[in-house]
Amino acid sequence: MSIRYLSESENYKVYSLDESVYLKDKSNSKKVTDYEERDELITWVYGNPDSALLSWDEKFVVVGGCGITIYLIESKECIDLFNEPNDITWTEGVYQAAGDDIHFVRFNVLTNTDKLQVVKLNIKTQEFEVLS
Repeated sequence: MSIRYLSESENYKVYSLDESVYLKDKSNSKKVTDYEERDELITWVYGNPDSALLSWDEKFVVVGGCGITIYLIESKECIDLFNEPNDITWTEGVYQAAGDDIHFVRFNVLTNTDKLQVVKLNIKTQEFEVLS
């Protein structure tokens, strides 16, 4: 089992161990090791996660791979999108664009016809827009 670092901010670190994705609160960490029993399991991603981001305001985590997972840090709520068993969307390269409001993220999607698209997602409403 190897650790894969996906995102880091001043107070948090997101990493995966195979298909499991964890959130480490760096302010509570006293150990030197990267994986600890008290790190929070935030989601499980079929086929391993591709990427993740911690929002600029450290309010949410978004994980790409098999669909998209939104994890709201304060409420510990997990929202899964685009990963229904018969309708999986493979996502990659999750990021926040400088010109967007804080509650928007963008990511790449590989369509059924092997075409790459950029999608803009509103975290608050889960509405999305295909940009290209």
